[in-house]
Amino acid sequence: MASKALQNPMVRNVARLGIKHVLRSDTKSAPYWLRWGMARAQAARRMKGLVRATAIVWPESGRAIAIGRDFAKPARGQVLIRSSASAVSPGTERAFFLRLPNTTPSFPSFPGYSLVGEVVSSSKELPFRQGDLVAAAAAHASVAVVDGDQVHPVPAGISAEAASFVQLGVIAINALERGGVAAGDSVVVLGQGIIGQLLVQLALAAGAASVTSVARTDRRVSDALDKANRVILVERDGADALDDLSASVVFDATGHPDAIPLAVRAVGRGGTIVVAGSPRAPCESTDFGRMADEEVTIQGAHAGRLLQPADADARAEAARCIETFFRLAAEGQLDLEPMISARVHPWEADRFYRDLAQSDDATITAVFCWDRLTAKDRMKRVSYLSAPDLAPITGARKMRVGS
Repeated sequence: MASKALQNPMVRNVARLGIKHVLRSDTKSAPYWLRWGMARAQAARRMKGLVRATAIVWPESGRAIAIGRDFAKPARGQVLIRSSASAVSPGTERAFFLRLPNTTPSFPSFPGYSLVGEVVSSSKELPFRQGDLVAAAAAHASVAVVDGDQVHPVPAGISAEAASFVQLGVIAINALERGGVAAGDSVVVLGQGIIGQLLVQLALAAGAASVTSVARTDRRVSDALDKANRVILVERDGADALDDLSASVVFDATGHPDAIPLAVRAVGRGGTIVVAGSPRAPCESTDFGRMADEEVTIQGAHAGRLLQPADADARAEAARCIETFFRLAAEGQLDLEPMISARVHPWEADRFYRDLAQSDDATITAVFCWDRLTAKDRMKRVSYLSAPDLAPITGARKMRVGS
C-alpha cells in the first residue's frame, strides 16, 4: 500500500516538500514538520485524507501551547472522534510537565490519556454510529483516531464531563482490586487528589465498613469526601491520629515518598498497603521490621498496561474496569462533579499548566472543554500540501479565547 501510494506524483511531491523543510527547519520547528510528514505518510498508506485538530503540546519542560495537529482519517477497524472533554491527571501531568524524577518525558510531548467525544466516522464492522458518545485513552486534542477495540460507548445519563474521568477510574479501580477490598473492611486512603477521592468512593461502593481519608492539609477537601467516615488532616490532627486506625487496606494515592511511613502507621496486622501513586523520590524512613512482624503486604498498582492495552487479556481487563466505572457513575455511587476544580479552554493551556506546576496548587482534577472551540478550530479538512501550524511555535499568532 505504501509503495502504491508513493507512485502518486502528488504524494512524492509532498514527501520531497517535507524532507526539504525538515532539513531547513530550526530545532524548534523540525519535530512538527516530522509529525506533519508522518501524518501524510499514514494517510497515503490508507489512501485517506487528513483532518486538522487543536491539540495541547508541551514544546519543552514548563511550557504548554495549543497547536494545530494533523491526523490521517481512520483506517479499517478505527474510529474518528470529535472530542467534547478530556480530563487532566494532575499528579502525573505535573510531574511530566516539570520533568520530575521517575518520569521519562520527551519534548515536544502531547499529554493526556482520558478523553470523551462524539463519533464522526467508524468502520462498518464496528458497533459505532455517527453521533455516539464514546470514551477512549487519547491525548488532549479536539480529535482522536483510535482503534475500535479501545473505544467504549458512554451509557445514557452520564455527561461528557463525567465520562472523561474514565481512565482515571480505571487507575483507581485497578488499585482497589489489587488491595482486595471486601465487605466489612476498614480502609484508609492517603491523599485527596483525584485518585484518592475516587478510591474513597470506590471502597464504600465495595462494602467497606469504614473509610478514612487522610491528607496533610485541607486544600483539596471537596464535597465528594462527605461520604468518608472520617477525614484526618495531619497538620491539624497530628500523625498520631493514624496509630489507632488498624486498617485492613491502606491506599497511598499521594505520589509522595513521605506517605509510606504514614501508611505503615495506619495499617493493621495482616493488612495490605497499596501504592496507587507514583512516588517521585525514594522513601528513606520506613519501619520494615514492624511490617514483617505484623505480616503486612505491600502491593504496587500501576495501571499503565490498562491505559494502552497491548494484548487481549489487558484489553479485556481494561474493558471490565471501564464497565464498572460507568455502572457506578450511573448508579450515583461516584460523585464526580465536585472534583472538577477547573474547566479549561484549550487556548488557556499554558496558564493552566503553569498554575498546576506551583507547589501549593489545589487542583483535584480539571477538564479541557473542546466544545468551546469554534467548529473550524475543533476539526477541519486539510490537504496533503497544507503547511503545518507553526505559528504558536514561532510566536506569530497570539492565543485567543473564544466563547
